[in-house]
Amino acid sequence: MPMSFASIRKLLGAFGRHRSGNVALMFALLSVPLTMSVAVGIDYGLAANARTKLQAAVDAAVLAGAVASATKTQTASIAVAQQLFKADVQDLGASAAASFSFNANGAFAGAATYTVNKAFGAFTGGPTMTIGVSAQATPGGGAVCILLLDASASPGLLANSGANVNAANCEADVKSTGNPAATFDSGSNITTSKLCIQGANILNNGGTHPNLTTGCSTASNPFVGKLPAPASTACTGPYASGGNYNGGTVNLSPGVYCGWFNFNSAPTVHLAPGVYVIENGGWNVDGGTWTGSGVTFYFADSSKIQFNSGMSMTLSAPSSGTYAGILFYEKDGLSLSAFVFDDSVAESLNGLIYLPSRQLTFNSTSNISSQQLTLVADTAIFNSANWTLTPSTTWSVTNGVSGTAALTQ
Repeated sequence: MPMSFASIRKLLGAFGRHRSGNVALMFALLSVPLTMSVAVGIDYGLAANARTKLQAAVDAAVLAGAVASATKTQTASIAVAQQLFKADVQDLGASAAASFSFNANGAFAGAATYTVNKAFGAFTGGPTMTIGVSAQATPGGGAVCILLLDASASPGLLANSGANVNAANCEADVKSTGNPAATFDSGSNITTSKLCIQGANILNNGGTHPNLTTGCSTASNPFVGKLPAPASTACTGPYASGGNYNGGTVNLSPGVYCGWFNFNSAPTVHLAPGVYVIENGGWNVDGGTWTGSGVTFYFADSSKIQFNSGMSMTLSAPSSGTYAGILFYEKDGLSLSAFVFDDSVAESLNGLIYLPSRQLTFNSTSNISSQQLTLVADTAIFNSANWTLTPSTTWSVTNGVSGTAALTQ
C-alpha cells in the first residue's frame, strides 16, 4: 500500500531529529572539498614561488646578456646569460632550464621552464606541473659595427640593388645630414639592430631596411688619436721601392712597403704576423688567395690597397699586444680618397677597419663574413655585397650609454 504524503513527511521529520551518525556523515561529505582546497592551495603556492624565482633569474640573465652584447660576440653574450641563470636557480635543481638568443631587432631574449613536483598530485591532476617564463632586454648602449663619418655627404650611405648586409646585433650609423643623407635602391637589404641616419632626408627607392630611424643621434668617432702609431714609417728595408709578383706562392713579412706593389695572376699570398706599413703608392691586387693571422695594415698617407678580381681573403687582427684587434687603419687627418673592394670569392675579415678619410666602394659581390668587425669610414657605397658581421669587441663603438640595458618584455 503506497505511503501517504503525511506518512512521508512524518518519516523525514523523524530522520531529521535523529542525531546519531549525522556529524560523521556531514564531516565525511565536507572533508573531500576541504582537502581538495588545501591541496590545490599548497601546490599553487609551490608553483607561484617557483615561477617568481624563475622569472627573476631569467630577467637578470637577459639583462646581463644584453649588457655583454655591447662588447662581446653573440656566443659569448649567451654564455654570460646561461652562467648567471644557472647560478640563480641552483636550488631549483636540474629541471630548471633556459635558452637565450638574439632577436632580429637586436634584443636579447630568454625563455625558461621548470618542472614542479606537486605535494598533492593525487588530488590535483598529476605528480608534476611545468611552468614557463620569458623575458627580453635591449642594450642601452647599442653596439655600432658600421660608422660613416661625413656630415655633409650626399649620400653618406648608398645601398644599390644587390647590396645585402646582415648585422642583426649591431647598428649602422650614418652622420650625414645631406639631401639625401642615405639612398636605398630596390633589391637592397640592410638588416641591423638599428639603422641610424642623422639627417632627416633619405631617398628610398625600395629594398629592405628594418629598424631605420632618421634624424637620430649617431655615435661619435672614439678612435681619433687613440690608435698606436707604427714604430717606423721610413722607406727602408726590402720593400722600400715597390715590386711585382706574378702568380705562384708569395710569402710576405711585416715592414714598410713604399711605392707600388703589383700582385698579378692570382697568387697565393701568405702574410706573416705583424704590421704592414703602406705609403707612397699602394698594392694592386689581381685576385688570388690571401691569408694572414695576427696582421695589421697601416696607411701612412693616401696609399691604398686595390682589391680586384676574384679575391679570397682570410685576414684577422692580432689577438694581443699593441695592435690587438686592429686590422686596417690609417693616419688621422688625411685628405679624402677612394678605397675600392672589387669582386671576391669570400672574405673573412676580423678586427677594426678604421679608414675615416676613405670613400669606400664595395663592388661586384663583395662577400664578407666576420665574427668581429667594426668599420669606420667617411662614406660607403654597397653595389653588390653579401656581408654578415658582428662588432669587434677589442675596438668597439657604442651609441648611447654603454654598460646598461632595459627589460622590454
